Order: sequence, then C-alpha cells, then structure tokens
Amino acid sequence: MSSFGIWIWVVTLGFPQQEVLNIDVAQDKDVHDSYYRNYLNGLSIPELRAAYDVKGIALGKQELITEAYFHKARLAKDSFEVARAFDFAARLYDTKTNLKYADSIILYSQNCGDFTYPALGYMLKGYYYYESGAYDKSLKAYYKAYDLARLNRNRDQEIEISQALGAFQNRWGDYTKAIEIYENHITYLKSLPDFETEYLEDYLITLHNLQLAYQRAGEYDQAGRLIETGLNKTLSSPDRLFFYDFLHSKGVNAYYLGHFENAQKLLLEALPGIIEDLSVVSVSYYYLGQIAKKSGDTSFAYDYFKKIDSVYTLNQEVYPELKSVYDDLIRFSRDLPDSETELYYTRRALAIDSVINSNKLFSNTSYLNQVERPRLLEEVDSARQAFKSRYRKQILGYSLLVLFVLFAGLFIRSSYQRKQTSFSQAATSVIGEKFSRDEEATEPVLTEEIKTVLLHRLQKFEEGEAFLDPELSLFGLAKDLNTNSAYLSRVINEVKGVNFSNYINELRVQHLLKKLEDDPQLQFYKIQALGEEVGFKRAYSFSKAFERKVGEKPSNYLKQLRSVES
Repeated sequence: MSSFGIWIWVVTLGFPQQEVLNIDVAQDKDVHDSYYRNYLNGLSIPELRAAYDVKGIALGKQELITEAYFHKARLAKDSFEVARAFDFAARLYDTKTNLKYADSIILYSQNCGDFTYPALGYMLKGYYYYESGAYDKSLKAYYKAYDLARLNRNRDQEIEISQALGAFQNRWGDYTKAIEIYENHITYLKSLPDFETEYLEDYLITLHNLQLAYQRAGEYDQAGRLIETGLNKTLSSPDRLFFYDFLHSKGVNAYYLGHFENAQKLLLEALPGIIEDLSVVSVSYYYLGQIAKKSGDTSFAYDYFKKIDSVYTLNQEVYPELKSVYDDLIRFSRDLPDSETELYYTRRALAIDSVINSNKLFSNTSYLNQVERPRLLEEVDSARQAFKSRYRKQILGYSLLVLFVLFAGLFIRSSYQRKQTSFSQAATSVIGEKFSRDEEATEPVLTEEIKTVLLHRLQKFEEGEAFLDPELSLFGLAKDLNTNSAYLSRVINEVKGVNFSNYINELRVQHLLKKLEDDPQLQFYKIQALGEEVGFKRAYSFSKAFERKVGEKPSNYLKQLRSVES
C-alpha cells in the first residue's frame, strides 16, 4: 500500500506524552480520493463513525475515514475518540501493525468510563496473537479482556470472550471445561426471544464447538446427537458452510466409532464444501490418511499426509494430531533414496512438537479460577463502596494520617533506593565503560563486583533458551548482557572453566538431553536434525560437543536409549 506517514504526537493535557502512531494511509490514488478526503474533512466525529460502519464499504474508503477520524479526535483533544480511531485502524492492516494499534486502544481508553473499552483492545490482541501463533500471549490477553468485561458488566463481551476461551480449551486444554463453557452459552442463547432466527449463526457455531468438545472428550454418542441437531438446523441457515462443517464432523465421529467406510464417504462428501477453510481441510486429510493406514494402503496414506504438509506450509496452523502426521511422514520417507526428505520432515516435526509442548501449559490453567476472580473483585468493590458510604468522615481523617506516614516512608525508601541505584549504575558503568578499548585489552581488570553482576546475568541467560540461536557469538551475548567481550570471556574461562564456544555447546547438549528424556520419540531422529534443533550448524560439531559432554558419541547414546525403550 502506497503511503505518506502521519506521525501523531500528542502533547496536550490529558494525552499520553509519547509518539503513538505511524499510520499508513492511501495517497491520492485518483481524483475521487482527493474529493472524498475533502468531503470527510467536513463531517463530524459521529458522522465519520457512521460512515465507517456502512455495510460493504471498500477498504480504501475505510482507511481514508480512519485518517480523518484521527485528525478530528486529535483536534478535539479527546483521548477516548483517539482510542476509537485506533479501533478503526486495528482492523485494516497486517497483524503486526494491528497489534500495535490494539495496544494504543488500551493506552488511550484507560479510565474512559465506557463499558466497551479497554477490554476491546485486549480482545483484539487476543485475536491477532492467536492468528500469529502466539497462543500463550493470546490466552493472557483474552483473560485480561474477560476480567474487564466482567467488571464493566458487558454481557456481550463476556459471551464473545467465553467462546474464545472455550476454543482454547477445546484445542489445547480441558475438554470438560470447554463443554461447560459451550453448554452455558447455549442455555443463555435459548433464553433469548427468537433465538433460532435472530441468533441462529451464534447458536450453530456454539453447537458445532460443543459437539467437537464432546468428540475430543470421547463421548461420541452425545457428539453424534448434537451433529444431527446441527445438520437439521443448518437447513434454516443461508450459509451452506455450516452444513458442510457438521457433515465433516459426522465423518470424524464415524471414524472414532469404528465405521471407517462410512467415515471416508462422509469426509469426501464434505470436502468440496470446506475447501476454502484450510484448517478443516487439513483435519479431513488427517482422518482420510488414518483410514488409508488402517486399510493397509500406506501409499495412499502417505499422499494424504503430504497434502497436510502442503496445507501447513500455507497456513502454519498447529493442532494436536499434526505431530503424529510428521512422525508417519518420517517413517515413510526412510524408505526413500533421498535422505533430505526425511531430514525435512524431521525439522518440521521438531518445530511442531515445540509449539504443542508450549501449549500444553493451557491445560494447567483453570478456567473457573480465572472467570470467578472478577466476581470476587466485584464483591470486594461493593463492600468497599458500602464502607465508604458509612464511614466517609472517618476515612478522610485516617487518609490524612496514612498519607503523612506514606510520604515519610516514601522519602526514607527513596533515599535507600538512590543509594542502591548508585551502586547498580556504578557497576553497570564499570562493565560498559570504554567498550572499544576494553575489546583490545589482553588482561581486563575484573573486579569481584563486576564478576558478581556478570554471573547473575549469565544465570538468567542459562535459564532461558537464547543459547539455541545458531548465530550466537561472544560479541552478541556481551552486548545482550550490557558488558564487553573481554570481561565476559574472562568470567566464562575463570568461573565456568571452559572457553565461550564450549560453554555454549555444553548448554545446548544439556538441553537436548532433557528433551530426549521428555520425548522418547526424538531417539529415532537423525543426528543432524537433533543438532540443528539445539543450535548446531554442522553434525560434526554437534557430535564432538556431545561426546565431550556425555563421554560417548550421540549415535551410541541414542542406540542405548532405544534398546532400553524396547
């Protein structure tokens, strides 16, 4: 998109004192855009908002409306309307840009008094993080949004966020909790007048998710009943996709009931209707491939699994069954003359396994604990309000006393912190002082204070996974630790007893040993793939480092592990 930058600096009273936006808006592509921009400048903020919401409006016009809205909101010095302008912008651009705008919605709508914000900003963050595969960040954003929706008593937002949280539980977590969420939502929908007409789409989505949760929980009979209900209800919907979604689910359910021939027939019938939804297509190929495996047609199964790999290349969406697909592809490719194919699938399996393992954390998150907390906050808030109304005068007197004590305490604490900060800054300045000259020093002066600071930072480094970066260097790590390479090299040599290269390699090997313990399937992967997984560029370097750390070659070590497992 061609653009000229509009840099909005807000320095008026009541606005955050920072640069907040670099929004790209369309240049005058033609005379129409120029006239349309002039027309928008003559509209009021409510008129611009109405123009943005016109159904079917072109993206280019929405961008121009958003531009005009920003200018109007800024001139009005209205931070809430600026937040709304960011809301408009956060739906128009790429994921990375939209995430920045969602942050700005939150920033500008704090304490605005509107029951929609800033929860909406967190909802958008949850959505875009999920789209980009950052599932942990997405979940945290949705929980924050839910807290705010509850506190603001925004029932519509609660419902929408509950659906998102249910999807997380359905995909990665506790299916029982997902069932609870969806059944509660269906009960709510049925309590509404004319729910089967006014809320049919919402009802069908929830019903589909509910049967999926029952399916994943192993309750196939209940899932089957819900699927039949859904198929009948979809005939009242103008959207044919709902019908094919339920037909696809009926095929999956037939697979789990052991009716493989019927499952294959239903899945193939549903496939043309869901072909644009790559996530569902991938799942269809998975079950068709499994059916082919069970019938002994490994060649046909291999073809389906290769199609799944093609889909994953396009959408990069991970689901729990995907790991087993790549395990099968690895096994199939071992019979091929081209060893690069096996290595390719192994790399993908390791990447997918990492995503799946990180998302297993979701199963430890109690949904009920999360959603009950806002209710408790409300009760505390109500009690606090009652207390204030009854004892306003007493509180005022106590507040003055508390403020006096607080300021005295802050003064004492500030004096103490200044001393601590001076020590910390002194240590940091010693570490970073005259960087270029220190780089050339052969015997850097390494005081105990500097050594202590660096060892603490190295401990934090070891607790993370930055050492897995294959491009990591002594100079790069020194920069990250806010020191210079001479000091860092000296500390590693003197305290760790090895040079920098061996230090990093030992961390990598130790990390791999832990992974081998947690996932026995890794024992069957190629040496080169395992080395690359933990940051080694060459199999030879990995083998030497492994032997130095463990005392034997990785091939022998893996062989012993496999013999123990068998």
